[in-house]
Amino acid sequence: MKKYLGKKVIVVVDRPLGSKHPEHEFIYPINYGYLSNTVSGDGEEIDAYVLGEFKPLEYYEGYVTAIIQRKNDNEDKLVVCKDLNMYNKDQIRALVEFQERFFETEIIMYENEVEKDIDGELVEFDVLKREFIDLVKIKKFMVLATSKDNRVTARSVSCVVINSKIYFQTDRTFLKYEQIKSNPNVALCVDNFQIEGYAKIKGHPFAEENRNFIEVFKKVHNGSFNAYSHMENEVVIEIEPKFVTAWKYKNGRAFREFLDFRNGRAYRKYYDNSK
Repeated sequence: MKKYLGKKVIVVVDRPLGSKHPEHEFIYPINYGYLSNTVSGDGEEIDAYVLGEFKPLEYYEGYVTAIIQRKNDNEDKLVVCKDLNMYNKDQIRALVEFQERFFETEIIMYENEVEKDIDGELVEFDVLKREFIDLVKIKKFMVLATSKDNRVTARSVSCVVINSKIYFQTDRTFLKYEQIKSNPNVALCVDNFQIEGYAKIKGHPFAEENRNFIEVFKKVHNGSFNAYSHMENEVVIEIEPKFVTAWKYKNGRAFREFLDFRNGRAYRKYYDNSK
């Protein structure tokens, strides 16, 4: 089941919001369905809760943000929504309580699975975050990696940083736009910092929601602003950092520092090259 975490899926909604359970008395307060051509522990299709939608649906396309693992049942559930970071564990537990209260469950989050290899000694989060922000603010270009259907591509993009988030503009006809639309999990690299983030498509550069972006972008990348920002197909992409890794050296020793933006934590782990 864990292979579905972070993946885009299509849910066939056979128990839409407001419908009644066929055997029990409760009403579904959210849309609930299954993934076609899959097999769960009970021999039926894998079931999924759809969160963040407030009208009855027939089908839904979204990302698997969590798995609800039933310890006293063989039928685990997926949690699907439009953004991977829409809900935390407590919110998910509350939203599915109407049905999951009958079971002993554990919620496995997408972000928690990504974090498992991050350990080591604790360092000051705010200090490392400030170092990271100060660096990326003065960098006009970063390397962006995107993927779709097992194809990964990378290129330099003209960036600006606003409130810890990274922004750039691109054309809707470009490959990176299509990849981000399909898979919003992206990576950036600048100097010794490697950034794992979540991308959102924010609309045209001159849209009201992008007023701050266009003011900053015009100052930092005036040439690109004049050449491209007015074009009809241009869109702004916002990247929210989730995990940042920085390679460093001290007294001849190599180590990595990790910024976990999701949980506001930072770690240092020394590289052991003796193995």
